[in-house]
Amino acid sequence: MDRKYVLIVRTGEAEIRAVENLEDEVFDEVLPLIELTRGRKRTIDDMVSYPFDLRLSKLKNKLKGRQIAMDVTSDENLASEETDSLYNFENGYEKWVQLLLNLKDENVFSSIIPSLVMNYDDDNFEENFKKEIHSLLDAFGVVLYRCAIEDEDCYDDLDLIRHEIGDKKLFVLIDCGYMAQAMQHNVAEKCKARIRNIRSLLSCNYDIIICGTSFPNNISEIGNDDTDIFRISEVDVFEACHEIYDQVVYGDYGSINPKRNDGVVMARGWIPRIDVPLEENIYYYRLRRPSKVSRYSSTYEEVAKLVMKDRRFPHHLKVWGTDMIRQCAYDKVPSSSPSFWISVRMNIHVMQQLNRLKRALS
Repeated sequence: MDRKYVLIVRTGEAEIRAVENLEDEVFDEVLPLIELTRGRKRTIDDMVSYPFDLRLSKLKNKLKGRQIAMDVTSDENLASEETDSLYNFENGYEKWVQLLLNLKDENVFSSIIPSLVMNYDDDNFEENFKKEIHSLLDAFGVVLYRCAIEDEDCYDDLDLIRHEIGDKKLFVLIDCGYMAQAMQHNVAEKCKARIRNIRSLLSCNYDIIICGTSFPNNISEIGNDDTDIFRISEVDVFEACHEIYDQVVYGDYGSINPKRNDGVVMARGWIPRIDVPLEENIYYYRLRRPSKVSRYSSTYEEVAKLVMKDRRFPHHLKVWGTDMIRQCAYDKVPSSSPSFWISVRMNIHVMQQLNRLKRALS
């Protein structure tokens, strides 16, 4: 594979904002895997929908002329009728295949690596899955198979794929999801076993990608109230896998936890926090908004100053994310939305990981 880094980009506002503010040349070495999730709620004539088209169009504008991979969410918390319909297995997942063919015909991306979607409720699973494989291989010459690290049934799927792939290219993405700090060694051992098994099973043209994230759903799960630092476990898991198979490709969720708090209503507001990714760690500061202060902006300004005074702050890194922290500390608070500061973290994280990989793999 000619890319150093596979970045899973779910079509949420925070992820899209982070990607939109990456320099274009980043995508010379980063392959974005766009995972379609539900869009913003829309109500027309009492009919509610969650179309993903608008958010996808933003990524089309940013990634025009670039190679991308395309998948659709399997997370029910991020799904909608629109995304669920793409798992319709009729006629070899015709709706999913047609969406991808339409994208190809638009000629926005230089090339598309399509993910294989699977619906195990299908009584004719093998027949429809084979038809999907051949439809996508005929159109794109390549497919991606994404499997969760806990899914031991993946070998049955791979056995079926290997008999259909011929001389075409297969990407196998091992998705570790959220890897808690305490589980890092266990995840690494499972990944190494998965890689060994895949290599013994496949003889076709394939690449293996390891993806995951160690950023928690709630920072209080692992950190102190005001400030702390924690290890980026996906880096360690990748390095453990790279020791046994030096062709494995690094991937992650851009420091965003796969499970969301979208349904959580912040009735009491939130605690302003700014996270600063380094190459192997992430540190943060946060402060509670004073009870008699109604606006969050002054608290974010104080947090930004604390972040920048920390000796670990990457002053050498001149990217949108670090610029926003500098602006917040010394000029004007760009936003008081938690979503905005997730974008800042992701933007910095991608650049830190790319810099690390360029140095480690050179």
